[in-house]
Amino acid sequence: MKTTANTVTPFDDKAAEWDANPARVALARAVVEATRAAVPLRPDMAAMDFGAGTGLVTLGLLREVGEVTAVDSSAEMLRVLGEKVRALGVANLHTLQCDIAQTALPVSRFDLIVSSMVLHHLPDVATVLKHLRPALRAGGWIALADLDVEDGTFHADPRGIHHHGFERTTVCRWLEENGFTNTDSREAYRITRPGSDGVLRTYPVFLVTARAG
Repeated sequence: MKTTANTVTPFDDKAAEWDANPARVALARAVVEATRAAVPLRPDMAAMDFGAGTGLVTLGLLREVGEVTAVDSSAEMLRVLGEKVRALGVANLHTLQCDIAQTALPVSRFDLIVSSMVLHHLPDVATVLKHLRPALRAGGWIALADLDVEDGTFHADPRGIHHHGFERTTVCRWLEENGFTNTDSREAYRITRPGSDGVLRTYPVFLVTARAG
């Protein structure tokens, strides 16, 4: 696989304090619960969490599946996750630093691909979904959590933000155009916080799921 081991990302300097945000931890737990409700998880599943960060979703899923590969472009995020793995003595969690849009992923390797709050950082979501599809076994699942369309106030720092949320129907259409079936969507969580203008708002987070045809 092509890795990005020498690449510094904007998330590297945030990694050490990433888990200190209780709202971020609560969101990850909600995404795991929504995924559990939408996807029939099994202990023999091989899963991939792309944009895994420090593994808040990864570790939540690990109790439900056989193994998880945590993929992220940030070396520091994965370093923090690696410290957790060593502290927990976990053997069925693997990390991979790479750019998911450019990495040659193994074909038919995974039964489940998940991501949480990653899509709005991708310039071309549809192309990434096309790239991910071959990595899933036939009948495998994809579960994508991200923001519903918002007014641009969610992020105080606009750097690296390519989308102000998504229409769920658009994400479903992208999946269907790339060989996925049985698309479905549901609300996974609601984030209530001041926007970039200081006004308190509620931002819904969706979970879209589909199966590899």
